[in-house]
Amino acid sequence: MSKKLPSYREKQRILYIDHRSERDLIAYGDAFLEAGKISDAVEFYQRANYTAGLEKIRDMAEQSGDVMLFQQVMKPLKQTVSDEAWNEIGKRALDLKKYSFALHAFENSNNITMVEEIKTTMISKGNEQLHE
Repeated sequence: MSKKLPSYREKQRILYIDHRSERDLIAYGDAFLEAGKISDAVEFYQRANYTAGLEKIRDMAEQSGDVMLFQQVMKPLKQTVSDEAWNEIGKRALDLKKYSFALHAFENSNNITMVEEIKTTMISKGNEQLHE
């Protein structure tokens, strides 16, 4: 496969019209992942039923505190997310000052204490920015 990534229309054709092999789909997924187009990589890995690729992206999402990407990849993995896992990704997001992601994660785990703490932090940060 060439280094050039397919356009949106080409991508749709490859994913949903052509009957590409799992190997081809994985190669496209790898190329998109390498180019930093993670959501596109998820689509190709999902179509190929490539669990290892999806798990790699899940791990990336956990490390970066990216709750939305985490949710996107957990769906094709067909894994339920425990409250403990939500709290872990929420803590990571909070450490990285990704307050919206942290808030979402803690809401999913029903961790009311952390939800209130983050809301207070977000209000405080918003007020700080207003006074700068």
